[in-house]
Amino acid sequence: MNTIRAVELGVLGPLQVRQDGAPVVIPGAELVALDISTDDRRRVVNAGNRHGRDEHIADMRSIAEVLPNGDTTSAVMATRGARLVLTRICILSRGIEASELIAEVLRIDEIDDDNRIVSASAFDVDDIDAALRELDAWYLAGEADAHSDTWALIAQAYTAINRHELPPTTPAWVNVDHRRGRAFAPGDLAAYLYATWDLAPDINVYVEAVHQLSNLGGLVTHAHGSSREGFDAEWREIILLTFEAGRVNHFEVFDEADLDAALARFGELNRLENAATRTYERLVEAYNRRDVDGFLALKTQDGRLEDRRKGLRHIAVGPEWQKTKRSWLEAG
Repeated sequence: MNTIRAVELGVLGPLQVRQDGAPVVIPGAELVALDISTDDRRRVVNAGNRHGRDEHIADMRSIAEVLPNGDTTSAVMATRGARLVLTRICILSRGIEASELIAEVLRIDEIDDDNRIVSASAFDVDDIDAALRELDAWYLAGEADAHSDTWALIAQAYTAINRHELPPTTPAWVNVDHRRGRAFAPGDLAAYLYATWDLAPDINVYVEAVHQLSNLGGLVTHAHGSSREGFDAEWREIILLTFEAGRVNHFEVFDEADLDAALARFGELNRLENAATRTYERLVEAYNRRDVDGFLALKTQDGRLEDRRKGLRHIAVGPEWQKTKRSWLEAG
């Protein structure tokens, strides 16, 4: 049993309850940290704040005793980094009314360095927005802390989109669609979004998984859904976002199956790059072509060269600098 499976079960024993005269053991206590902390935020059935493995196991025993004939199923709704998961847990009857829904809950679980569940929170199933906000808050306080500004911008962008608004963008922002089916033309994302909102005014979108974060931007998988109760996702896409001065300056969308291509593209955009590096690349290209005029065109007439290497110290200014550069190229 791995960690995700234990989370999906929602019952992390070992628990022993009697069913038809025979003990039933539910394993998994080794997957719970000794100092586990849980917070039940449901409005009616609410266990409040609980601390420690013993209290957690006692609560799970109570659940198993109250619902001895229930089958537990679950679906992963969202993940953040390597340690956080949001699941939707359903308990179905095995009795006379088979498959009848007995209970349903949203649950966030966080694992520690030993892959044990150290924190958990429960929410009513119709409180998905609050559960996602809490999931993001935990992520921001933990794994995303190194790139907290980027994650905040991504969260703000999705908040705007769910209000059917474009997030703030730079004047020359780039938007490209790599999908094979319903792709929009380069630069047409805004028109595509407005048309989508007109056709499906109830549509909602949320970040399902975060693949990469950097100071430049992020790579995520998001899911579209038409129901705010549980996000019955209709399709998923991989989104690449980068930012400049707090505004989206680059947006690319990929099919869900094209994660490798999206990761490679994100790596390309995250190279250390600015106007200076781009000019230097052109300078190197001109030098390698031995393009004297192209090389010197990238230098100002009143430029200055100062060579501080031991034994080769030399200073050249203005025309002398241009002459020195020309001699280097012609000698090479």
